[in-house]
Amino acid sequence: MDLEQIVQQILLVRRDLSREEVLKRIYEKKRSAEDYYLDEAAARVVASELGVEIPYETEAFKPQLRLSDLISGLNDVTVTGRVILIYPAQVFRRPDLTEGRVVRLQVADKTGTLRLVLWNDKTTQVEGGKISSGQMLRVLHGYVREGLDGKLELHVGQRGEVQVSPPDIDESEYPSIASFVDKIGSLAARHRRANVLGVVQEVHPASEFKRRDGTSGRVRRLTLKDETAQTTVVLWNEKVDELGEVKKGDYIRIMNARLKEIAEGRLELHVENATQIEKVAREMVPTLIPLVEEAAPNKISDIKDEGGPFTIEGKVASTPTTREVVTSRNEKVKVTSFDLTDQTGRIRVSLWRKLAEVGKDLAVGTQIRIKDAYAKRGFSNLLELVSRASTTVEILPRQEAQTEKQN
Repeated sequence: MDLEQIVQQILLVRRDLSREEVLKRIYEKKRSAEDYYLDEAAARVVASELGVEIPYETEAFKPQLRLSDLISGLNDVTVTGRVILIYPAQVFRRPDLTEGRVVRLQVADKTGTLRLVLWNDKTTQVEGGKISSGQMLRVLHGYVREGLDGKLELHVGQRGEVQVSPPDIDESEYPSIASFVDKIGSLAARHRRANVLGVVQEVHPASEFKRRDGTSGRVRRLTLKDETAQTTVVLWNEKVDELGEVKKGDYIRIMNARLKEIAEGRLELHVENATQIEKVAREMVPTLIPLVEEAAPNKISDIKDEGGPFTIEGKVASTPTTREVVTSRNEKVKVTSFDLTDQTGRIRVSLWRKLAEVGKDLAVGTQIRIKDAYAKRGFSNLLELVSRASTTVEILPRQEAQTEKQN
């Protein structure tokens, strides 16, 4: 057993010591013996003084460690874990101006999770699709360091090796990805990030927007439900294309989404660059989640206070008026307002942004359905119905035409 292996064994047992402190004791032991000891012999003496038993070559020390065993400073580490999350590859520039690449993953065993960092040529296994979420990995010759956030990282550099799906691993001994998935109903803003699995209830078209710097971006919204609740999922930019075609009834797993609190304490899940989103086969979902049946529309008389969402069917009762307003973000947007009536009452409706263009062409007497709108108090403290990003407006056949058809 060489010096490095003895140092690692000491560090595993004596977690109160740092690597530097152990090496200092070893070199002081050599100096006190006027270099009579070889490095290994001095290290064994120090280990004995610290109460650490070191096996000899007949008891080869080459352990496969659990993730919870790792401490900063360990080298030549062997661990096994399941891939829970893969972050996007990053490019960096070395001092000699050449480019390098790094990919970070989150892996887990039954003792915990750890960030795995692959450098340069080791990233090709991820970028080439050989490593994906849910797979088992064995890391050989890794080294442990503290990341910038103070958390431990296992690095795989030039000497390191990553084995994908080793045949001698019993996967049942490792946690599944499902064990890291949150229930939508349990999410709270304080969590900041979330992993969810659900079935798509609604799909809204992708749209483009202009950033403040003049560049264009893309956004798309979905409604996702599990057995506890449902929420809005917002996909940004390249994630819109990454998910591809999606329809009602598709099962989707989202890892590392950003939680955003919006009006009335509701939460949205935002899918951004560091988020992983993928469709999941129905047979891979532990508990099949039913689709939400279309609920009956609300009546205007049901709207008694601020909140929502509400779905209202009614008749346009006043000529729509469109105006341009400046938001708190100094953004100029259009809003179209009109009155809506049904057999139970009358309410003011305000449609914002793109829906303002839809609303301005509505004629008095047109039957419409407004879905996922919210009630708020406007002028004179009166309740009005306002649109949000997920709101839709549908023109319905006139009631007279429906009656004639039935007769």
